[in-house]
Amino acid sequence: MDDTLRVLLVDDEESYLETAAKIFRRKGIDVELCSIGRDVVGILMEKKCQVVVLDLKMPGMTGQEVLREIKGSLPAVQVIILTGHATSDDAAICLTSGAFDFLIKPIEMSHLLDRIKTAYDMWKLSSDN
Repeated sequence: MDDTLRVLLVDDEESYLETAAKIFRRKGIDVELCSIGRDVVGILMEKKCQVVVLDLKMPGMTGQEVLREIKGSLPAVQVIILTGHATSDDAAICLTSGAFDFLIKPIEMSHLLDRIKTAYDMWKLSSDN
């Protein structure tokens, strides 16, 4: 079985996606990018990503809706919410809906990478690999 860490970054800010992807790839992480919430589950099924970094505020489908869809289809996938627009209610809803973590932009990439690695460890435990 392939144990490579694969992360799906979901954000409607293309420049953020490209910048984060470059940093993650330099750290040896396989990265997939998505800017449309409704495409997330299909990408996860095709690419077998274990961790999703998901923006909360996106056009079309909100991050909360995407989170519910992920957890309904692929419950072992670990989801980190990363947003620049949040309330304490948003955090509570996301965490009780199964998000692994709820982080606020701007964030140090080293901290985000640490949380991704911890989420990946949780995925390994929960998926019984």
